[in-house]
Parts: sequence; C-alpha cells; structure tokens
Amino acid sequence: MRVLIFCVSALLCFPTLLCFPTASAQISNPKIGADNYINGQELVPLTGDALTAVFSGKTHYGTYKELRERTGTNKFHENTKADGSTYYVEGDMKLHGQWRVFNNRICYQYDSTEVSGVHCFVIYEAGTCLYGYDPSVTGPKGPINANYWTVKSIRKGDVSTCDDLIG
Repeated sequence: MRVLIFCVSALLCFPTLLCFPTASAQISNPKIGADNYINGQELVPLTGDALTAVFSGKTHYGTYKELRERTGTNKFHENTKADGSTYYVEGDMKLHGQWRVFNNRICYQYDSTEVSGVHCFVIYEAGTCLYGYDPSVTGPKGPINANYWTVKSIRKGDVSTCDDLIG
C-alpha cells in the first residue's frame, strides 16, 4: 500500500510521519581489523540543536555499510537545506524530499515512489565522521555495538577522519 502525503508545512507534516516505519538495519558481525571497524569509545551522540546544526544548510558525502542494490553503489551525497528540504544523489538516483530532527533523530522522507516512508537515524560523531544508526540498534547508553552503523558521512569542506571517506 502506498501512502502519499502532501505537506503545507513541514512542521505539521513530520509528527504525522511517525506512523510510518523507520529504516531497518541489516546487522552483520563486524571483524576486528576489518575495514569500517570502530571501537565505539570515540562516539559522541548528537542531539537536539547540535544535531540540527550539523545538518542544516550542509552537504554531506557518505557511504552505506552495504552496497545498495537499486543503484549498484554505496556512495551518496545529500544537501540538507536550512528550510527543511533535501536533495539526495546516489548513483543515477536523484531525490528531492524533506528532513527534520525529531526525538534526537534525523529523519528523511523523499518525494519518490522508489524510496517510500520515513527513514530515521540516530547520529554519533567521531572526529569529523558522522555515524548513522537505525534506532532499533541504539539505547540510552549508545549503540548496542558500535559497528552496527548503517551509514557514515562527512560535511563538505571537512577533512575526513573516517577510514574511507574523502570529502
């Protein structure tokens, strides 16, 4: 079943979007010493205004942990504009949508039939690297395993502290 939502105001729209499922994580067992392995000690949670400041009016370059079937890549870039709109590019897929910080999560919804629903992430920072986790693999003390991240990114212009990201 597809549900289309027309929002006159993003502030009015996003509370209604909470009824939709969030992104689901694919959890695999990390290997110590493997690419993308982190110990978690350096992760700092981003919440509220700090989370908004990291994304509002910024372009992020990122990678998903897993290769994305629909585009054949795990690389993307996204411009999260201060007005709550977003422009996302992954391979040949280009999407417009909305973003909002809600309950200390960053949430996205795209104006597309290819990518439906609302996708939310809990964000942690380690240096200039931002790690996004599915909310189902985080708790009050942080991720249940630091290596269960789904996506990581850096802001345009930052010098990358991520193992494999160059902005």
